[in-house]
Amino acid sequence: MSASKEVSEAGRKYVLSRVADLLAVSTAPSDAPDGNFKDMLKSVEEMVESSTQYTDMLNNFLRGYDVVEDGSKRLFSSTLLFCQRKVADKKYELFMSTNDTGGEMDVRGAYVIRNTEINPKTNWPRPVSQKDVDLVQELSVGIIEVNKQAKTPMTFLDFHRQLLDNVYQPILRKQEKWGKATDAQREMFQTCIQEHSDKLEELMTEYVEAEKAVMPDPAYMKPLSQGMNYAKVAQDVKNVRHFETCVENWIGVAGRLIDEKPKHADSEPQNIPEEVGPLTELRWWKERSAKFVRLTEQLATPDVKVVVGVLVAARSVVYRQWQQVDASLTDASNEAKENVRYLSSLESYFDALEKESPSVIINILPALVNNIKMMYTIARYYSTEQHMMTLFCKITNQLIQACKNDIRQNVRGSQSAAHIWAQTTEADQLRALIERLQACVTLKKRYKDEFYRASERLALKASGPQLASLNDLHIFGKFDLFCKRVVKLVEIFETIEQFQSLSEYNIDGMKSLIDRFFDYVEDLKKKAAHDPLDQSTPTFDKAFMEFNKNIAELECSLQVFINSSFENITSTENALALLKKFQLILNRKTLRSDLESKYMVIFHNYGLDLETVQKTYDRQKGHPPMVRNITPVAGAITWARQLLRRIESPMQNFKENRSIMGSQKESKKIIRTYNKIARALIEFETMYMSAWKAAIANMKSGLNATLLIRNEGKLYVNFDLDILQLIKEAKALMSMDVQIPTSAKMVLMQEHKFKKFHGQLTHAIQEYDRVVSRIIPVTKPLMQRNFEILDSIIRPGEVSLTWTSMNIDGYIARVHAGLQRLDVVVTQVNNIVQNRIQANLKFISSTLLVNLPENQSFSLEQFVSLQEKHIKAQSELMDIKNCEVEKAADDVIDTILAGQKAAPDALCPGRSENEEEVLALKSHFNNLMFKAILTTTTRSLNLIKKRVGTRGNRTDFMQVGKPFFDVHVELSAPHVQLHPSLEEVQRAINQSANAVLKCSKYISHWLGVQETETNFFEKIAKNKEIVKVILLLTGGIHRLNKQVMDYLNSFKRYEYLWLLDKHEEYEKFLEQEPTLQMFEQELKRYKAVEDDVDGIQPSYGIGSLSLDTARFKSALKKEAQEWKAQYAKNLHQKASRDLARIQSQMDENEKALLNAIKEEDSLEDLRMMMDTLREIRERESEVDLLFEPVQENYAMLRSNDAQIPKDEEEQVGELWHHWRNLRSKAEVRADEISKLQNGFKTRLTREVDVFLGVVKTFRADFDEHGPMCEGIAPSEAMERLNKYQRLFEDHKRSWTTFQAGEELFGMPVHEYPELAKTEKELGLLEKLYQLYVKVIQKIKGYAETLWVDLKQGGGQGFVALVEEVNRFQQQAQRLPKALKTWDAFLELKKYIDDFLGLEEMISALAHPAMRERHWKNIMQITSHEWKLDEDLFKLGDILEAKMLNFEEDIQDVTMSAQKEADIEKKYKEIEKNWKDTELVLGEFKHRGQLILRGEETNQIKESLEESQLQVGSMLASRFVAPFRTEVSEWMAKLSAVSEKIGLWQEVQSAWVWLEAVFAGGDIMKQLPMEAKRFAQIDKTWVKIMTKAAEQKNVIGFCYENELLDLLPNLKDQLDQCQKQLQSYLETKRRAFPRFYFVSETVLLDILSQASDPTAIQGNIQSIFDGVTGVKFEKFKPAKGETGSGVIKITWLYSPEGEAIQLLEPVPCVGNVECWLLALVEQMCLTVKEVAKRCAAEVPTLQGNLRHFETCLKTYVAQISLLLVQILWTTDVQEFLSGPKSEQKQLREAADRRINDLKDMLVELTRTDLTKMDRINVETLITIHVHQQDVWRAPPGKGDTPLKKLRDGTSFDWLKQARFYFRPEKEEVIIQIADADTLYCNEYLGVKERLVITPLTDRCYITLSQALAMKLGGAPAGPAGTGKTETTKDLARTYGKLCIVTNCSDQLDYKAMGKIIKGLSQANAWGCFDEFNRIDLPVLSVVAQQ
Repeated sequence: MSASKEVSEAGRKYVLSRVADLLAVSTAPSDAPDGNFKDMLKSVEEMVESSTQYTDMLNNFLRGYDVVEDGSKRLFSSTLLFCQRKVADKKYELFMSTNDTGGEMDVRGAYVIRNTEINPKTNWPRPVSQKDVDLVQELSVGIIEVNKQAKTPMTFLDFHRQLLDNVYQPILRKQEKWGKATDAQREMFQTCIQEHSDKLEELMTEYVEAEKAVMPDPAYMKPLSQGMNYAKVAQDVKNVRHFETCVENWIGVAGRLIDEKPKHADSEPQNIPEEVGPLTELRWWKERSAKFVRLTEQLATPDVKVVVGVLVAARSVVYRQWQQVDASLTDASNEAKENVRYLSSLESYFDALEKESPSVIINILPALVNNIKMMYTIARYYSTEQHMMTLFCKITNQLIQACKNDIRQNVRGSQSAAHIWAQTTEADQLRALIERLQACVTLKKRYKDEFYRASERLALKASGPQLASLNDLHIFGKFDLFCKRVVKLVEIFETIEQFQSLSEYNIDGMKSLIDRFFDYVEDLKKKAAHDPLDQSTPTFDKAFMEFNKNIAELECSLQVFINSSFENITSTENALALLKKFQLILNRKTLRSDLESKYMVIFHNYGLDLETVQKTYDRQKGHPPMVRNITPVAGAITWARQLLRRIESPMQNFKENRSIMGSQKESKKIIRTYNKIARALIEFETMYMSAWKAAIANMKSGLNATLLIRNEGKLYVNFDLDILQLIKEAKALMSMDVQIPTSAKMVLMQEHKFKKFHGQLTHAIQEYDRVVSRIIPVTKPLMQRNFEILDSIIRPGEVSLTWTSMNIDGYIARVHAGLQRLDVVVTQVNNIVQNRIQANLKFISSTLLVNLPENQSFSLEQFVSLQEKHIKAQSELMDIKNCEVEKAADDVIDTILAGQKAAPDALCPGRSENEEEVLALKSHFNNLMFKAILTTTTRSLNLIKKRVGTRGNRTDFMQVGKPFFDVHVELSAPHVQLHPSLEEVQRAINQSANAVLKCSKYISHWLGVQETETNFFEKIAKNKEIVKVILLLTGGIHRLNKQVMDYLNSFKRYEYLWLLDKHEEYEKFLEQEPTLQMFEQELKRYKAVEDDVDGIQPSYGIGSLSLDTARFKSALKKEAQEWKAQYAKNLHQKASRDLARIQSQMDENEKALLNAIKEEDSLEDLRMMMDTLREIRERESEVDLLFEPVQENYAMLRSNDAQIPKDEEEQVGELWHHWRNLRSKAEVRADEISKLQNGFKTRLTREVDVFLGVVKTFRADFDEHGPMCEGIAPSEAMERLNKYQRLFEDHKRSWTTFQAGEELFGMPVHEYPELAKTEKELGLLEKLYQLYVKVIQKIKGYAETLWVDLKQGGGQGFVALVEEVNRFQQQAQRLPKALKTWDAFLELKKYIDDFLGLEEMISALAHPAMRERHWKNIMQITSHEWKLDEDLFKLGDILEAKMLNFEEDIQDVTMSAQKEADIEKKYKEIEKNWKDTELVLGEFKHRGQLILRGEETNQIKESLEESQLQVGSMLASRFVAPFRTEVSEWMAKLSAVSEKIGLWQEVQSAWVWLEAVFAGGDIMKQLPMEAKRFAQIDKTWVKIMTKAAEQKNVIGFCYENELLDLLPNLKDQLDQCQKQLQSYLETKRRAFPRFYFVSETVLLDILSQASDPTAIQGNIQSIFDGVTGVKFEKFKPAKGETGSGVIKITWLYSPEGEAIQLLEPVPCVGNVECWLLALVEQMCLTVKEVAKRCAAEVPTLQGNLRHFETCLKTYVAQISLLLVQILWTTDVQEFLSGPKSEQKQLREAADRRINDLKDMLVELTRTDLTKMDRINVETLITIHVHQQDVWRAPPGKGDTPLKKLRDGTSFDWLKQARFYFRPEKEEVIIQIADADTLYCNEYLGVKERLVITPLTDRCYITLSQALAMKLGGAPAGPAGTGKTETTKDLARTYGKLCIVTNCSDQLDYKAMGKIIKGLSQANAWGCFDEFNRIDLPVLSVVAQQ
């Protein structure tokens, strides 16, 4: 029953209906009725239901497993067979099986296959679905048939072949998951199954039955068997005619077999289908030969000879015909045998043609053709042109199929064409495909060459058959046509390969041509959609012609593109590089010829380049342009050398081209120009060097300055930059291989010293500033003396020490020592304050004095106990923390004072002298302690108030906050009450609040601090907030009393359950004589009560109380169940008794019907069976009245949840099924009895009479031919004894049976004396022959004993055999004397004696030292050989060798074996050590053991080297000869393993890095191919490491492991992944140029989380200068759109906290670079729009300057500053451009607004501003002060105040940074001199600005002019003077992004290239700090950009 519940009922019906359908319509045996579908379905269903075995089999099949007796599961077969077998004439029966037809040879049936997958959670097959739509996929059904009417003995093999082809192979083809098996292994497995099926089919052909000849009737043969001669028989015409008819039949059968022809025999050889290969030829001849053999065997019988003899005697005409046919039959049979012999010699070649690739087949073709040639010359029958043509055509067919399979890679069907085109997407696959195609063409050529070569060799022989006579057009025609198609494919694929290479170079403008090409390819795929390898399809040829036409047009376009690429040559080097690139790619002849002509065009342009270089030199030689941060002299020389390289490199290329240099007239002119320019550039370099050498002396004067200088209290290093310039110049020139003067070298030699001193002093000053900045303000008064001590140490550097002084090192050491002492004091003080004071104060503030977990309720006892323990523990802990803070405050004071005393020669005051500072510091920390205690007390009391406060009148158990106290509702009859009570709850709350308040009383007061209160408790108790909370907590619970009582009164409706007496009420119910319906009403009544109780809420909240009803509900349900149990118990007892009575009666009847009545059964059994049948018939009318009451009773019990035993449930459910089975069996038994009863007695009488005659005959035969006859051998006597014993046993069974029948029917009982006598004699003979057979069998059995079993224990196994043979010897001696003269006894004795003589020899050979080589020596000695395999070497081999004859020689061999064993032992020790050495693996990111641990692996490598030395020494020993091969192999193993481990470690390093990139995130989506490649790498790596974890042995795993052979490929794949990852990152950078400015780690972090836009928050500042965060908002989808909404960016946030709202929200959809680009654009548009609105405020401000405060609050800081600059520019511009008559008024108005704005800004600083607003106002003041200075009194000499100018053309005005808003462009314009620049609208946040000095103005003017001329700028000056900050400030002025790069020698040309590409694409500025630190090779590359 359990099985049927778990299976699919739909699947069950589907299986039965489909099987019935197939069996109803399938081809049945000729005499089997098919029937219709309904009848067949009924038969199938009855068959399944008739047997529990069949039912369970079907259920187990549908669910995939069965359950064994112990309850465990096991897999069930995935195949089920429903078969019909013949049981009688025209009668069939159905049966089921899981594997075969049960040995039946005449069956038909249907198979069902389950295709469900394995459930990964349970590792068991998924059950068949319940849905009809899934059953077709999950269940496969088909027909299978085996018919013995075919008259062949191989039908069983045929059945298994059908099973393979129709069942198992379809399953395997549908199987998708093959575990760890590779595709190659899967293909190999399926191929092996197919080969096995083919072998079965081939085996069947060998047993093919020929048409059987008719044999003569035995009646006609009888006279001949009685001795009548042929002549006499021939006189009878009737006999002769009968024999002639037989012979005529033989003639017909033989003639038809001789005339039989193979399939396609009537076709021309060249028309044989392609799928027909040479193996079909061999199989046909094998089948033909087998048929001849069968027919020959039939005609070789004696009866055939007799028939022929009679016909000869009768001189029959038929005999002469038979002679002719017999001769033809013999000749045809010989032909078949010979052809099979010759073709079988070629079978291995035919197999290779079918299975191998063309590259392998090429190598076997010579041998194949040569063998065919030899067969053609020597074969008797097969050497005909027809046979040869057929064979060669079939070989051609097979070669074509091999080529197609190799090209398709064994993909067949409709997918083959798609698979071929799919191989053209990847370059490696495409190249491999082309090579396979070319191999096919090579194969055809080799095939034809070998054929013609063989033909030529045969032609040398004048006589004999010639291959030249064969029609080679028919032989090679198909192959030629196929290869033409292959050549076309090669042309197509090579063209694809060329254009793929072209696309990889990313040549600008080439993309459209490449796209066109691939469009042509796609068009070709569509038009040639059929198999391109099918040479018979003309559609491909048409598509190919069109494709070639398109390619020709495309080549013309490509030619035009190439020409246009060289028309506008901007650089000769670029043109040459482009030309070289085209030459490498383009291989088509039409294109390469034109490329050569481009050299001359480039050479002419080179001449123009020379002229350009000449003009550039003449124009710039006075002021050579230089790259940033390069020294002047080196820069000028670099410029000259760069010009020289520009003309020199192309000239070197042109020299190699003779065609160009050969044109004398044009070449000489260009060469002369080249020489002239080169000479001028060399002279320029010499001139600059001379000038620099003369200026060296003046630069060295700066070494006499002091080391330090103090300005406005700040220290600076006083080092002349000219010295550094001299050093830089010298280094730069030396790096360029230029000789410099000795004086410069001397300075350069001291570079390290100067830089060291400069660095150390700079570091000291930085340390000084750092230490001062770290001092906590509250400790500064006490640390004043510490600073005075340090300043005294620093002062000599400001006064006396210079850069040439000798004691600078000591001075720096003293300064650092003083700084270190001060730093130690500051660090100690800060550590104490942070880690001991602030940490403890924070801990106390955050401490809660109560433990009130959220969402948790308490019982009252739990609450009181928990709070008492917690408050006590927290009080003690707070007191400890208080003492720690007090001690820490004292330690701070002591540390500061100790630092003052530690200073050398310092008279420092003590603690008493600093009493005021000490007291103030300690009081500060004491006040902080009070605040912390107050905070924790307030928080704790508030928490109690929050948790116990009343939340309302009522809440349910789903409320958000859980009530505080758990109060139980309990039934305490006769009342319902709470436990604990409300008064107890209130007391507990009051107690906890008082405990919290008193906690501070136990905290110690500080010593040395003056306070009015004696402890912290007094101050806290007076706090108003504390008092308020205490009052609120008192009495809060009592307000809930009314609600609680109302809730409890609601349960009075259940009072009767506990108030009434159960037994009294039940007795009253029984007095009513209740019916079944009354029982049901009572049970339902109490069941309803239980359901009602279940509906009561488990928890009811009233305020802070949670009323738990669990106990109350449990008590109620218990009461209701007790009531219900009274009624259910009685009802169950009655129903159980009735069920047991019915079941017992049916079981007894069924037991009686189990045994069927047969004819040989007794009459008593017949009588008992008749009684049972009568009883069943009588009960038929009562069964309904018996079953229905029982079933109704149990149904009622189940509906009321009564406890019913499982066995009773099953019995009730199967009552009717049990009865139907019983009735069916009774009907069957009744039919049987009716047939047997009538003829039982008659048959017994007849058989007894027959048996009497049989007994007499048996005895007579025994006397004449029995084992007691004299003169027979023992073996023959034994055979006779066995024969007659078997016959006697058969007769004895009949004897016993007949006697019992006679007794049953009352007949006389017969006696059989002959049988009694025979039984006695056989007993006597059995004694001797039993021992004889036993001994012979035992000794022969000993010969089969394996030697490995005998030699255990040094030959103890043989000793046991000897003991057993001794026992046989003793038994033989105890035989009677009469038996000892028999031959059997004598032969027995000889067997025993010979065996016992081998004991000593066996013991010697069983020594453990014996090896195979020793046994081979023994074989040579004894001249007897045997196999030494443990499973083959047996004792019989030794017995046959007769070793006793060679005893001495064998002893010498055994002695030698023992000596060699000692040497072998030493070798085994080394081998054993490595068996225990294992790889040590380490965990990797919780993924398991996936890496080799470094230290342990290195130790293994060292051990490998040591072992190699040891094995090498063993090889040198002279005793190692028997083991030399093994030791040499170990040497090879150790060497190979050492190499593998080294490579393994390299691959591991690369895998670990890439795993972090591809482990997750969106990069895997962006790089699917590389992610897939890495996933495959990762899979392989994990597979390797998993296998390594499973088999950790170093040698076992690392040596000749196919997995580790993948390591080189893994390394290559990892390198390719790294390359593609860099290419991917470059693509993202090109899409969003600002990615060039972030590190690869940050970029990978951004890209890996691209699917989550919010994840970019942490990296946003690396992309923007003034943005540290953005605001994401989720917008609902618009109407009509689907989806969950879009996340958009709406606000930008600066680092200072300023926010700006974007004009339009930026949707974060698509790739991250796309919406970041949109964010940048929207940011600029937003700033631009705000600037536009800001500019509109200028007229308002000119009339009302107070409006500026409103603007300051409205606009962001950047725009506010822009507004000030536009306002100032407008005022000054109006003044300068106004009428002269109004200039005075305009000047005064402008002057007034400038002053008012300054005053307004100053007033703002006095208000309460936020930090951000204050920075903004200070920045405005900084800029406005500069504006005011320029307006009134410019700081620079010679500058004129703007207010005194008369017009706007003055340079004093034009050189200022002027800001204008152009309404027509809606842009802000910044003008400096004549350079106009658009404001770039980059959001900058709230940035501070530099004070603008005259130097700043000059920098602004210079840089702006340089940028206007598309040049760069390089501010130079001493360190720390603001070069970088000035550049950044100018960028902020323009609203532009500025990227600052700190240069060093680690910055290579690739990094510089990234930065420059990013700057050029992002429209940003780049500021390269310390540019001169970059290596010169990198600088030269940068100079080219």
